[in-house]
Amino acid sequence: MESTKELALHLLQASGGATVSALAEALGVGQASVRRHLDHLRVEGLADVRIERHGVGRPAFVFYATEEAEERSPAGYSRLLSRLYQGLRSLDEGQVRGRDGEAVLRTVFQGAAEQVAREHQPEVAAATLDGRVVETTQALKGEGIVDGWAQQGDGYHLTNSACPYRQAALASRGPCELDRRTIELLVSAPVRQVGRIADGQPVCEYIVAASSGEPKRPKSRL
Repeated sequence: MESTKELALHLLQASGGATVSALAEALGVGQASVRRHLDHLRVEGLADVRIERHGVGRPAFVFYATEEAEERSPAGYSRLLSRLYQGLRSLDEGQVRGRDGEAVLRTVFQGAAEQVAREHQPEVAAATLDGRVVETTQALKGEGIVDGWAQQGDGYHLTNSACPYRQAALASRGPCELDRRTIELLVSAPVRQVGRIADGQPVCEYIVAASSGEPKRPKSRL
């Protein structure tokens, strides 16, 4: 079971920032307890605070998770490195000869996406796109790829509030393409990425285009 401090950090990551009172309400603990945990997180370099002013009145102190907190996701990095290593080992000479490193890396990421999709395929069996979006979101939560979705006019928006490998995503779009392609394979529909935490946006966001036969009704799941 996660400690209150860990839960507070995860809430900061998911929300993009929160006040002491909001955290206390969400966690069901006193504000003094929340402040103590936030003090510890700031000392560890995992949280910081900013002042937000909204017109007249006292400013709000909003706490948020730092980049270092997002970097402390060893499970995500471990899985990524393991899959890339396996992919590199599986390449034969014909797949490498005459190709530059970037092209080889794209092939490896593509193979890794197919591997992740194969691992989770048994969890995604719905006949409708709506159902597959729900099942894919649940299946990929443990991978750190998706943690919520909402249906909008242009399709299904799948989001992830905490990048599992931020520095890798800053260096290359490969990890993001791995995640996008994994979603695409599982939902069996075209997927495009429209937001990246690595680019300074609050969430990683992907859009699954709704088919003409799917009913368009507003709904969301977190």
